[in-house]
This record gives sequence, C-alpha cells and structure tokens, in this order.
Amino acid sequence: MSPVSLALVFAQFVLIALLASPVADFLNPSGAIGMIGLLSIGIGSVLALAAAAVMRGARFSVLPEPRASGSLIERGPYRIVRHPMYAAVLLFALGACLVHQSPRHLVWSASLGVVLWLKIRREERLLVAAYPNYADYRRRVGAIVPGLHRS
Repeated sequence: MSPVSLALVFAQFVLIALLASPVADFLNPSGAIGMIGLLSIGIGSVLALAAAAVMRGARFSVLPEPRASGSLIERGPYRIVRHPMYAAVLLFALGACLVHQSPRHLVWSASLGVVLWLKIRREERLLVAAYPNYADYRRRVGAIVPGLHRS
C-alpha cells in the first residue's frame, strides 16, 4: 500500500464524515428534495451491499491496490459498472447534498468526486496490470455510470 493510496482513502473517509454531518438532518429531511436525498442514500446503500456481497469480504479493500489473492469480478453489480462501491458513495454524496441543502455540502461532495476520480484512475492502472482481461472489461462496462464506457 502506497502513501498516495492511504492519502486518497483518508481524504475519502474525512469527506464522507463531513457529508454525514449533522446527522440530525437525516432524521428530519426538508420537503421533497430532502426525501429524494434519502432515496438516493437508500439506493446507494443497496448498491454497496450488493457489491460487498459479490466481493465476499476476503477480496474487499478500501485501498485502490488489487489484492494478490483477488480475481476480476464481473458478476452482480460489476456487470453494470466497474466501480459500484464508488458509485454508491457518490449516490450517498448526492443524497447528503439534497438532505442538507447547504453550499458547503456541495463543495465537500465535489471534493469527494475528485478524490474518487483520482482513486479510480490509480486503481484502473493497477487492475490493467494485474488482470489480463481487465482492458476488455473496461471497454465493455462503464466505470460509474452504466453505458458510459469512457475509460
């Protein structure tokens, strides 16, 4: 694990914590926009759970480096997007912005998007090197948005 990877993971979790604060807003969302935010968080949670179930604990890591004992996963939500966990985090960030309805949450969400983009770029380079079939998988399956195949 490299210092760059650790820094990206640290930044990701700090930004997620900031987006979750104050927690009380989630208990009393403001109007329809707040409810749509909770729906986004719910969808993101289901996606994260589905991705974690497919990864089966032993292969799951928050670091962008592939595990030595890992394998390329192309089933479950990984058939639809290459990075369903990152997609789930972005759905949470969107939901948090809608629930909190605050400019600072929008800034933190955009910052999280940048961190995840950097993390994905790093991870993709490592996955191409680790798995011979990854380049083909990358051409067929979008990174975060289904159908968007731009690498």
